[in-house]
Amino acid sequence: MLVGCGSSASEADGQAPRPSASGVATVDESSWPKATPDSGLARGLVLPLQQYMQTYEDSVVIERAGRSLETECMAGFGFTITFPPVGTNPPPNADDSNMPRRYGITDRDAAAKYGYGLPPENGEHPQPPKLTPAAVAVLTGRKGLNPRAEQAPATYQGKKIPKDGCQGAAFNKIGAQIDFGLSSRLDHDSLVKSQEDPKVQQVIKAWSGCMKKKGYSVEDPYAAVNLVPKVEGAAASAKDISIALADIDCKKEVDLVHIWYSVDAAIQKQQVEENQLALEQLKQKNAKAVKTAEAALRR
Repeated sequence: MLVGCGSSASEADGQAPRPSASGVATVDESSWPKATPDSGLARGLVLPLQQYMQTYEDSVVIERAGRSLETECMAGFGFTITFPPVGTNPPPNADDSNMPRRYGITDRDAAAKYGYGLPPENGEHPQPPKLTPAAVAVLTGRKGLNPRAEQAPATYQGKKIPKDGCQGAAFNKIGAQIDFGLSSRLDHDSLVKSQEDPKVQQVIKAWSGCMKKKGYSVEDPYAAVNLVPKVEGAAASAKDISIALADIDCKKEVDLVHIWYSVDAAIQKQQVEENQLALEQLKQKNAKAVKTAEAALRR
């Protein structure tokens, strides 16, 4: 996650921000993805590893605090910078588990509108501030926004620039440099391993048979999206929606989501037991970063 100018790299197209009376975009938090689905076949399902992941809400708190600290730091060098609001363009999933679509699409109401697609983007992304070369140097400690850009001079107008600039100082103060590679890898591994389980293979075969009866030849839920060619920028076609609804109805008929989830969750439970110490340390680091960020925002 980049705490600095521009929108977070983790953010994706979503509901547009509502303009406030002052004309400045405000954040519609109701459009944020939920870590635990509240609708569809995956409603209420939570995997063991999710407690060791950083949620979108966590990342927003950390980035908001980071931008606040960056603004304060930059002011100390004579720069007045206004960053765009954080959280205006949320991703479709709240964490790496992607529970709403982990086993393919699961929300019938959404499928009835968008087929296999996601809700369309509404409005424009907030624009990042325009920075002078000197401001970029103070913000990043480099001669460009690219992390691999050449190192900038160590001082600006006689004042020492923090290591990695005001951006790096903000990250370090919050403790935001957290590597979630372990939880992400384990989560990926459990999903792959679950597909080798006989119970999952059997229910996928049953789902495929159900789809066959409805006139669609497809081996697994991940391949169903390929039954209809996609046109960039186009709304979901009637055929796309029809197949998506059949997909979800067949999942419900054979109980695919809950059977697959139970196998997936059992694998993750074992993973957590085998990696308990490292995962708990990860969880504590994230909790500390969020707490520090919240304190910074209250100042």
